[in-house]
Amino acid sequence: MSLEIVHVSAGYPSQQVLDDVHLTVPKGQILALLGPNGAGKTTLLRVLSGTLAPWQGQVRWEGRDIHRLAPKARARLVAVVPQARALPPAFTVEQAVMLGRTPYLSWLGGAGQADWKAVQRALTQTDLLPLAARPLQRLSGGEQQRVLLARALAQETPLLLLDEPTTHLDLHHQSRLLALVRDLSRARGLTVVMVVHDLNQAARYADRVAILDHGRLVAAGSPAAVLTAERLTRVYRTPVEVLTTAQGWPVVVAAAE
Repeated sequence: MSLEIVHVSAGYPSQQVLDDVHLTVPKGQILALLGPNGAGKTTLLRVLSGTLAPWQGQVRWEGRDIHRLAPKARARLVAVVPQARALPPAFTVEQAVMLGRTPYLSWLGGAGQADWKAVQRALTQTDLLPLAARPLQRLSGGEQQRVLLARALAQETPLLLLDEPTTHLDLHHQSRLLALVRDLSRARGLTVVMVVHDLNQAARYADRVAILDHGRLVAAGSPAAVLTAERLTRVYRTPVEVLTTAQGWPVVVAAAE
């Protein structure tokens, strides 16, 4: 099983953003989308989530075009952690995370035992259980970012999309969040596509990386194969060097002047 991005072109009424992007993400792997500002990373996530229809091409999960699914069926397939925080301030943390169970609730909206268990798991995984009763308006930006992740985890979908998930997080919670996503991917066979700006985070936590530039796919593959000094210097238009850790991860640093 895999996520297939099949020759996708997409954009907005006055602007084409993506041009013939073709990628496959195997089940249980993490793909990091990289590239300079305006490369089309967030637009691609919107296409993957089903909120933006492609002009051409398809997005398939297990051979099914996700854009042909009913909204409720798609919500059981893909969860999104957005870049912008749009959470009801009067809700408590627990109530906000319960929103992730919406695709499973009856038309009366009542939550069952399975729903509460999913919420508790998500709160525990994101270190939010002690804050469960706190109103969202009393949370820091980093805590609100973790609420968004917990809401997506409570949704219990096989596909998770994250748009700059470490925004507003300190170093400890950045590494903890990305390690959690990696561990869930391994344990649950969760397929993850995430937009990240930190190339070294991508190299450390992603199984594969894909670089976009001006809406086109430049390269895709393992971090070691894709994150080369020559390619990154060309795409980011600034000289870099790529070192290698003892564990074999590439480390990108600015080249000495």
